[in-house]
Amino acid sequence: MNYSKSLGIIIKKILLLFFILTSCVISQTLVRKYFTNPNSFIVNELAHKKIIMLGDFSHGNALPFKSMITLLDEWINKVKSHKSKDLNIGLILEADSEIIYYLREYLSTGNWKPFIDYWLPFNTLEWCEFCADLRSIKLKIEEQNAFRGREDQIKFEIFGGETDNVFNNPKHLGISKEDGFKFFINKRDSLTAENIIQYFERNKTQKALLFYGNAHLINNYVKKDVGRDNQFKVLTDSERKGYYLVHYLKEKYGDDSVLSINQLIVTDHMLENTPFAAAKDSNIFVLQQNLPWDNADQNKYDAYILHHEMIIGNHLLSNVFSINVIKADVKRMIFLEKYLPGEIAKNYFNRAKESLQFLTDLNYDSVSRWHGWIENNHYDGVSRLDSKEFEQELYDTYYRNPNDDKIKMKLYSLGFGQAITGKEMMSKSLWEKEWKSNLNNIKFINAIGLIWVGTDEEKLNAKNYLDSIIKEKQAGENSEQQSYLRFFRNYYMNLNY
Repeated sequence: MNYSKSLGIIIKKILLLFFILTSCVISQTLVRKYFTNPNSFIVNELAHKKIIMLGDFSHGNALPFKSMITLLDEWINKVKSHKSKDLNIGLILEADSEIIYYLREYLSTGNWKPFIDYWLPFNTLEWCEFCADLRSIKLKIEEQNAFRGREDQIKFEIFGGETDNVFNNPKHLGISKEDGFKFFINKRDSLTAENIIQYFERNKTQKALLFYGNAHLINNYVKKDVGRDNQFKVLTDSERKGYYLVHYLKEKYGDDSVLSINQLIVTDHMLENTPFAAAKDSNIFVLQQNLPWDNADQNKYDAYILHHEMIIGNHLLSNVFSINVIKADVKRMIFLEKYLPGEIAKNYFNRAKESLQFLTDLNYDSVSRWHGWIENNHYDGVSRLDSKEFEQELYDTYYRNPNDDKIKMKLYSLGFGQAITGKEMMSKSLWEKEWKSNLNNIKFINAIGLIWVGTDEEKLNAKNYLDSIIKEKQAGENSEQQSYLRFFRNYYMNLNY
């Protein structure tokens, strides 16, 4: 047998073996209906995708934030163990450049004050926890880069996809409800897409994880008031229709380069008699076409993560009993007053005013009177929170509105257990029992908030209180704010995140 003939036989055998192995991999992928390690699967998909969009399925809450943090952790671990070659990742958040500026400043310095001063009295404790976790991600990358060569550095950048900040942008604060809806439907997502495309033009080799509200990941041409209790009634059916962000990104980069992943909470019961029943204790990644439910919207999203964990609500910074929150309320109202009766300005103005009334039990009709009260009174928020007067005020509010979901969520955000949101009307005696059983939780949540937003004295007293509680529970020490929230969820809520 001559050399060329032998070589030909060898090549044929290699090709045959490659065909067999490839067929096995493809067949396993086709047979496999789901994956029980979503983060690992998604990081592997970065090798084939430009953008992976992960749905923020409940704004301001811990579980969606944790889903992104654990995904970033998985990426770092795979890079460290040489299982991923994607060293240049951008995290695109549902925020504008101004918000990202303050976030980047905190991530670089670890100094909370400018970041907190910017946000107060709005946002949640869980948002602060998410930002603290992002700083931990940044530090892990810096630690790894210290041992990597110049050409092998991990690059991680945070970018805000939004072009407009309704939080304090005069262009939006003063507009009517109808005009605000039309901007949301007709312009916001296309402008965001254009902003992201321009970002990639400046960062051509970068890939991205995009973390946006679930709706922005919908592929189809739809009515864009789904999930909003049909609040766009001021518009006709045709005026309410439009495309979301993912459509424009796929239009630019192609369907195969962009993956949109919705996230859902599923119960054990929902998984019974499905291919996923054996994996009910795991989070599950599944492509849209493999969903087992007949009512699943076809082609709405590319894929899903089905979470088995329980989701709980968030805790508002505006409910923290601190003089700093009160000052921030008044400062925000002074700024917003000149844009009234604009719909967005009115929304934020009323939220600040509600916070003031909640924290003080006062109801002044002008910003100047609130300002005068601050200058002439000493505020002891912790004593007010722990007073019989405050308990009575809460009950009176609840009693007048026993079926108001907004009131129930206010109580939950304060620190009541999740069950309060589903309870029927309680008598005074049952209320007092409920109050006593939840008071320690309420004080614990307030103390966590004080560590982030309080005065120096409030922070010190809060830390001493929290550490004494944790020591009493023999749970070790917590030196960082986000750890206190994890302790609360672990110990009081029996959650593992």
